[in-house]
Amino acid sequence: MTTTAPVATQEQDAYWSAVLAGDERAAYDVAADCLARGVPLPEVLDGLVRGSQARVGALWAANGFTVAQEHAATAVSEAVVGRLAPLVVTPTGPSVLVACAEREWHALPALVVTHTLRAGGLRAEFVGPSASRDQLVARILDSGPRAVLLSASVASSLPRVRRQIEAVRGTGTPVVVGGRAFAGDPARAQRLGATAYAATAEGVVRMMATLPHHVTAAAPLRTPGAQEARSIAASSDEVVRDVLSDRRVEAALGHRDGSPDDWTTVLATFVPHVVDCVVGALLVEDPAVVTAERAWLEEVVVHRGGDPRAVDAVWSALAARLREHPEAAQVLA
Repeated sequence: MTTTAPVATQEQDAYWSAVLAGDERAAYDVAADCLARGVPLPEVLDGLVRGSQARVGALWAANGFTVAQEHAATAVSEAVVGRLAPLVVTPTGPSVLVACAEREWHALPALVVTHTLRAGGLRAEFVGPSASRDQLVARILDSGPRAVLLSASVASSLPRVRRQIEAVRGTGTPVVVGGRAFAGDPARAQRLGATAYAATAEGVVRMMATLPHHVTAAAPLRTPGAQEARSIAASSDEVVRDVLSDRRVEAALGHRDGSPDDWTTVLATFVPHVVDCVVGALLVEDPAVVTAERAWLEEVVVHRGGDPRAVDAVWSALAARLREHPEAAQVLA
């Protein structure tokens, strides 16, 4: 897609100001003005919505936004994308279903992808956030799409993406994956059994002609890490409880006031994500999944005035809990 009129810096600033003010109308007006002067919709979505959302995420991580502010800012952009959607010329190309990984409720990245695909000529339909395997299969049977695109924004979603891939491939439908959970690495997608990986929505448009029309069921994952992953996933709730009740973790977290923005609450809330990241790392055979999660959590804790040694305590407790899983021990090390 050729950009003839890029989004200007002053337009990005105006959109960001509207997001900060919670002003949906002003944000939409900036986007509509960009379209009116010839900026293609994918560029508007990328330059305004995606750019703004990246700033929202960075501000939350740096303790510049509360959880409530993050949700309010996201809601503005979601509303803008919804209002821009009818402006896309009705596409006539192959049909594609777009869905978020299970338990991912932030729909904005997948919505942006959906409308970028529509602008590229694909008949893209957004199934919704946290799409269950039953939802996906039912929609596939109803509509017979050319492919299904799964969007995963966080690495803890990788195990659930694997289960979605199994369900989609069970219908014979090609499945393309993308999103930040893959860290730009096609090998992660391949190891989960995806038909293809796409770093961008434009990449999906380009690959449509080369996708197979029918795929076989996903092959079982038989690596030692995958076997441990299944065992850990089956008892993940128990693992999380044991980690949080570990004396080292309780001492590190101390008294928790229950505020969603307090660092102790944030760290405790993310323990299930850490366990899922370990499972995901074992499935894709990539310890960087866990390494990146630890570095990010330390940053979040420090920015909130917490002690990074609390993250060390979580890792030590988790390593002790999983000591009978040698592959997991290597990943945590």
